[in-house]
Amino acid sequence: MTSLMLKPVSQDPYPAFTLACHRDAWRIGHGSDAGFDERQTRAWLHALARQRPHGLLHLCHHLCPIGQLALAPVMVHQDGSRRGHIHLIYLVPQWRGRGLGCWLLAQALQRIRAAGCTSASLRCLSANLAAERFCLRQGWRKEGLPDAEGQLLITPLSPLPSHHPHLSA
Repeated sequence: MTSLMLKPVSQDPYPAFTLACHRDAWRIGHGSDAGFDERQTRAWLHALARQRPHGLLHLCHHLCPIGQLALAPVMVHQDGSRRGHIHLIYLVPQWRGRGLGCWLLAQALQRIRAAGCTSASLRCLSANLAAERFCLRQGWRKEGLPDAEGQLLITPLSPLPSHHPHLSA
């Protein structure tokens, strides 16, 4: 996987690709393009890239984008708990089925864990049964009932090992 790299989309050199990923993910999750709002999606992507520079990433193969990862590494909830949230894991169709979805998920969870969170969440829309099955196979669990935003899935994260200088050899 040395020819693969995740690159922050801070000043997006591929705006058409970024939008196309979200349009296709909408189509998969909702069953059609109906209701996809390009202007609203552009505004959300711009805000995400501005507020969380490392929360919107392209997966590139030899500098060519083949996928996208959108996440909020830390979201503080009303009870004070910290949970990361994955907004999107996306691969262009010709790169699916090669284990890259697992790799992108691991990259997202690594970033969330590094931000000090002990759990992660994501949502799967009802039309995207493949994504839900994928997450359940990875150990995620359903939380609550599905709503208009889909089924909330949660996974606990083990904390990063802390470095104790007195225990180092």
